[in-house]
Amino acid sequence: MINPILKNREHILVYGLFWLLLIIIHTMLLHWGQQVIWSPALVEAIVYGCGFALVGLSIWFVVRFTGLTDGNLWNAIMSHLAAGGLLIFIWLATSYFITGYLLEYPTSIRQASIVDVWWRVALGAIYYLLVALIYYLLIFYQNYKEKQIREIEMESTLKETELSMLKAQINPHFIFNSLNSISSLTLTRPEDAHEMIVKLSSFLRYTIGHSETELVSLSQEIETIQLYLEIEKLRFGKKLEVNFEGADVIPESAKLPNLILQPLIENAIKYGVYESTSASTIEVHIAYSDRHLQIEITNSTEDDSVAHKGKGIGLKNVRGRLQLIYESADLLQTHKKENEFKVQLTIPQLDQ
Repeated sequence: MINPILKNREHILVYGLFWLLLIIIHTMLLHWGQQVIWSPALVEAIVYGCGFALVGLSIWFVVRFTGLTDGNLWNAIMSHLAAGGLLIFIWLATSYFITGYLLEYPTSIRQASIVDVWWRVALGAIYYLLVALIYYLLIFYQNYKEKQIREIEMESTLKETELSMLKAQINPHFIFNSLNSISSLTLTRPEDAHEMIVKLSSFLRYTIGHSETELVSLSQEIETIQLYLEIEKLRFGKKLEVNFEGADVIPESAKLPNLILQPLIENAIKYGVYESTSASTIEVHIAYSDRHLQIEITNSTEDDSVAHKGKGIGLKNVRGRLQLIYESADLLQTHKKENEFKVQLTIPQLDQ
C-alpha cells in the first residue's frame, strides 16, 4: 500500500510544513534553552528535522502492518518499541555525524555526553510518536470516508430497491386491467384487441427500459401518457377525454420522474370514468414558475354512483417515489369537492 503522504502533492506539502514548524521550534529551543548561537542551531535543527522527516516515511509500514487498527494493542506496542528503537538509533547516529561534519563538531555519537544523547533520544521519541499519530489519523480518516461512501452506496441501493418495489406494485394493477379488457375485446372487437396488445407492448417496453429515478422532459412524459391513454380509450371509447393545457409553454429543461403521471391519470379514470354514464373529461393543467413544475389533474365524480373502492396504491406510490427522489413529503396534494376530485403535483427542478 502506497504511503498516504506520498499519494498527492497536498499531503507532501502539509508534511513539509509540519517539519518546517518542528525545525523552527527545535532551533529556538537550542538557542534559548542551550544558548547555541542561531546559525549552528539552525543547521542542527535542519539536519535532525529533515533526517527524521525521511525516516518518518518508513514508519508508515510499521503503522500499516501492526495490529492497532485491528484491535491488537499489545502487538502494536511491541512493534512500535522495536521499530522506534531501531529507527531512532539510525537517525541519531546519522544526524550526529552530519551535524559534526558541517559544524566541525565530533562526528561520533560515542563522544557525546550522556545528557546530550538522552535528550536527543527523547526528541526522536517525540518525533516518532507525532509521525505515527499522523499515520493513524490518516488511516482512521480514510476508513471513515470509505464507511461514508459505503453508507451512501447502500442508501442509494436501498432507495433504488424501494422505488423498484413501488413501481412493481403499480404495473401489475394496470396490466391486470388491460388483460381483462383484451380478453373481453377478443370476443366482440378482435381488431381492437390486437391493437391494444400492440400498444400495451410498446408501453411496457418503455417502462422496462427506464429506471425509477430517471428524470425525463415533460414532452417525453406526455408522449408516454398518450400511449397509455390510447390503450384506455380502446376500453372506454368516446367516454374518455383527457385535455392537456399549458404543456406547450413549459421549457424543455423542466424534468420530472418518468411515469409519475400515469398512476395519477389512472386514478382519475378509475374515479371519473368507471362510474360515469356519460362522457367524462379529465383536465390536466401544467405551469412552471420559480423552478417548480406545477401539475393539476381534475376529474369529475358522481355522488350517486357506487365508487370503486381501492387501497389508494396509485397515490401512495407516487408519494413514496417523490419522497425518495426529492426528500419531501408534501409534493402531492389531493382535494375532494362535491362533484370533483383534484390532484396537485409539485416537481422541484434539481440541479443537473
